[in-house]
Amino acid sequence: MADRFRDGIRAFVAQGKAQGKPVAITEFGCTSHRGPAGKGGRGDGIVEWGDDGRPVRLDGDCIRDEEEQATYLCEVLDIFEAEGVDTAFVNTFARYDLPRRGGGTPREDFDMASYGVVKVLEDRPGTTYPDMPWEPKAAFALLADHYRG
Repeated sequence: MADRFRDGIRAFVAQGKAQGKPVAITEFGCTSHRGPAGKGGRGDGIVEWGDDGRPVRLDGDCIRDEEEQATYLCEVLDIFEAEGVDTAFVNTFARYDLPRRGGGTPREDFDMASYGVVKVLEDRPGTTYPDMPWEPKAAFALLADHYRG
């Protein structure tokens, strides 16, 4: 699929342009554990949910990898820009239902299943923005640099 991604975007843009319409990608991204870039919209499938709709644990021994998330977002944005996409929206800023638990086991670091560019902190405020209950991930900084430059 990855080997056909650019061609698919190029065809999508051509179709939009042929109709005289702008082309928007309304949601793209990946989660922040090792290996989700190839999973598309299924990167958050590592969560076991309770009957109450809250996360119980991650279903395996995942490894946090914020750099993979950041790299993926920038690589995809580069493709969108090169192929003429008019606008694109990253999925998502924060997932408040999937917090990063400080001091917990990796199976309770629900943020690894989040598409958010910030990690939600359930038990303390962040340090970068002390009045917010989240802390930027690597993707946050890379996106800021991408759009600044």
